Amino acid sequence: MILSYRDIENIQKMGYDRQFFVSECNGWLQLKNHQGRCVFHNGTRCTIYHQRPEGCTLYPVVYDKDNQCAILDSECPQKLCFPLVKSKIQQLLDLISTLERERNQR
Repeated sequence: MILSYRDIENIQKMGYDRQFFVSECNGWLQLKNHQGRCVFHNGTRCTIYHQRPEGCTLYPVVYDKDNQCAILDSECPQKLCFPLVKSKIQQLLDLISTLERERNQR
């Protein structure tokens, strides 16, 4: 999951060290994984659920780069429980714009 500066700041405010949860790949700041899971997933649930990154709150709405549109992640077993509504699409597009702007500033 790609992180914005705001996501990182919010998680750090909970007492987590940036080095514990942030990795960088091709200029993107993202959540680290451990044993195939996000470092904040304990095998049963997200341990920072109420303060999770914005991209996590939008999931399973994701951006399809090939078709340049928002879609529901085909790998999410619960995707049919989440309607693809305009407000979520706009929120995702705004987040992508923020993430790209922040990456370009680094």
